[in-house]
Amino acid sequence: MEIGNKVYLNNIDQIDEKSHIKVRVLKIWNFVRNNKVCSIEMIIMDEEGTQYQARVFNQNFSRFRHLLKEDESYIVIKPNMAAVTNGFSYTGHKQTLTLDWKSILKKCDDFSGPVNGFMFVDFNSIIEQTCPKDTFFDVIGHIVSFRPLETSNPVPSKHYIKVTLSNLDSVHLKVTIFGSQAYQISEYLKNNPTVNFVVIVMQFLKLNIWNGLGEAKSHFEVTKLFINSDIYEINEFKNKLKCHDNFGITEKSITTLQSYSSSYTDDFKGNFPLKTICEITEPIKEMKFLLVASIVNIRQNLPWYYEACKKCGKKIIPVPKTNHSYTNPEGISETMVVECTNAQCKKSEFQYIIPINVQDCTGTIGLTLFDREARRLLNISAYELKKIHDAAGDSDALFPMQLNVLKNRKFGFVVDITEYNVNNYNNIYTVLRVTEDMSIVCELESKIELMSIQSVSLNQVALESDDVVQPVQKDVISQTDESFTPSTVDKSTATSPCKISGDLKRNLQEIYDVDSGYDLSSTKAKRKSTAEETPLLIPKIEK
Repeated sequence: MEIGNKVYLNNIDQIDEKSHIKVRVLKIWNFVRNNKVCSIEMIIMDEEGTQYQARVFNQNFSRFRHLLKEDESYIVIKPNMAAVTNGFSYTGHKQTLTLDWKSILKKCDDFSGPVNGFMFVDFNSIIEQTCPKDTFFDVIGHIVSFRPLETSNPVPSKHYIKVTLSNLDSVHLKVTIFGSQAYQISEYLKNNPTVNFVVIVMQFLKLNIWNGLGEAKSHFEVTKLFINSDIYEINEFKNKLKCHDNFGITEKSITTLQSYSSSYTDDFKGNFPLKTICEITEPIKEMKFLLVASIVNIRQNLPWYYEACKKCGKKIIPVPKTNHSYTNPEGISETMVVECTNAQCKKSEFQYIIPINVQDCTGTIGLTLFDREARRLLNISAYELKKIHDAAGDSDALFPMQLNVLKNRKFGFVVDITEYNVNNYNNIYTVLRVTEDMSIVCELESKIELMSIQSVSLNQVALESDDVVQPVQKDVISQTDESFTPSTVDKSTATSPCKISGDLKRNLQEIYDVDSGYDLSSTKAKRKSTAEETPLLIPKIEK
């Protein structure tokens, strides 16, 4: 077959039936949904170094699957193009190249472009969040410290390791690596304890913002990892590193930091009292407590995100700004702009504020899941999820379908009853910590069961034959798949063991100065006390 003119990816719109593209496959992976491979995804690069996203849909697997291999080069004839619709472009382009029934793929033996196509970004641009937010980037550095592999999550793809990299200017960058790459680097560090410095290249990373500072994180199976590999970029970095006398390489070693899981699980081991829901529905005093419960739903028509300051996490508020006209000195107008309540801060970002209902064997109650814990469970930032939500054209009044992964899962919670809860009689509490570690959850459940047995044994009373057992009033809950609404039946009586307010409106004014530690606020409108709702009953005197 005769091959026409060569076209580059920057001019992809000019390709026709007779022209061709020479590309190298940098990364290839399967896109899986509901345990079914829907498409073969690729990041390709042409001879100019331009990168593009490409894919093969499942109806064309038989034609291309056996041909496509990572780090191989190909000639592509008659490709098709498709729009990017998921709100995130791997390479920054609005289209993806697709191989369909008429496309032709041939091996290329004379590809003259770059081998790996690294696009390194400066560490400072990541930390200051000036690097690309909506595309991938690459980093190179040597490891100065790491935390051991974290495997508490039952989903292996969410196991992670945290490393700190240093560049040639001694700027430190925190990187979180998930899934198979996390195991890859953990095994290398374990098997090479005498290596003083380890230079790694991480390709196809994403920006992650934590406590107002930019970090990097891997992206599922897309990220590529090179550990002390014999490639030009790593060898060049090592040579430059050795030339820096101030590094003292021969004396330097990698620091192993305490595991996050060990410090994290300390909060679930005896520091706080263990409670059931029926014991904490009334916010009587400020306290932090442990709770084992399942998330039964996310409440609709309430905000699931809010705009917060990137630096300190505090609330962003609208303030008036006076605008002076240079052409008309007397013409003054006023517009509204957003500013952090902390005058020293400038930038803002979206953070999670997910209103959940949780349930145990004694009742149901509302909690608020904030950004730190929500992002760890969802493995996606509120900024990224909002982009996907907006791209789908969904209303902000409805929470994204991606949040449904939280439902019907049992967790251990560290929950905070704050001064705001007590003063406003508000029983929507704040989640400080959450774990799905089954060893912790099972241990807490065993303690609850033991507490229940001891409680029964201490309060056993023998009943005479003529004793009458009064029926216990119970809360009535109506539940559907998308809503979980406490009924108003028996809510006004003080004998109900688990009261759940039907009024779930919240005053958001108090909640945004949170998620920076244990001094978190929670949200819910003040309701009347039961004393105001229930009239005093005067017993009838028997004559």
